[in-house]
Amino acid sequence: MRELHLNGYIDDDVWFGDEITPEGLHEVLYGEENEFSDDVHIRLNSFGGSCNAATRMYDDIRAYPGNVHITVSGTAASAATVLAMAADRLEMTPGSLWMIHDPSIIAWGNERDLTEAIGLLRACKESILNIYAVRCKKGRGDLAAMMTATSWMDAKAALAEGFIDGIAEDMNVGLSKILNHRSVDIVEAEAKVKAWLDRRRLQPSRPEKGDDHTSFVPSGNDQTTRPEEQGEAARSTPEQIEQPEIPGTPIAQLQKRLGLLMPARRSS
Repeated sequence: MRELHLNGYIDDDVWFGDEITPEGLHEVLYGEENEFSDDVHIRLNSFGGSCNAATRMYDDIRAYPGNVHITVSGTAASAATVLAMAADRLEMTPGSLWMIHDPSIIAWGNERDLTEAIGLLRACKESILNIYAVRCKKGRGDLAAMMTATSWMDAKAALAEGFIDGIAEDMNVGLSKILNHRSVDIVEAEAKVKAWLDRRRLQPSRPEKGDDHTSFVPSGNDQTTRPEEQGEAARSTPEQIEQPEIPGTPIAQLQKRLGLLMPARRSS
């Protein structure tokens, strides 16, 4: 069984250097050098990110011909829980955390733009519920309420609520077992989830052809290069980075990112 490690924020592209991307996952799963019919064990630690990217990764894992076993070792929060749902067997180590919440976006514009943004958020939530419902047998209304409440769970609670299949009590020995039984600090985990939204506000906008430019699109004077190409300023803390005057993401671009139809289950 091949062992893979996914550790970082989930995004469609690499901007800060610590992202897990659909292309990166596809390469390690299906790359020419890999026997992609082998069973795979994925160790996951992620504080969330792009729901669109997580859904693409979910689909890729579901399409994989071998058995995929995912173990949450640390935290699976927000979009990371969408990716995790793709596992044939999903477990958490005893000290790990699981968190689900309502999706968020950054939007700016007139009344029509903001109304569309609300509609997109609702569609995104329904799509996430579609994926949760494949594994979790709780009622859709109960799941929706848990998302609205921002629900943090330890391994026992996640198992009781039906999100995971088991707790990885005995899969490691020696030092690895000791490390995996450490508990994650929920305060630190909450801060890292929030950090995704903060860095998203600082991330250069990525306009696409055909966007409805009634929503915010940076002017030609705004930088659109990746942070690693912007020098030392891009590697500063969020407080040291100059934010754009009007933060936001084009509504039409968000529509393209939310192609979140429920994927079909892989036939056994």
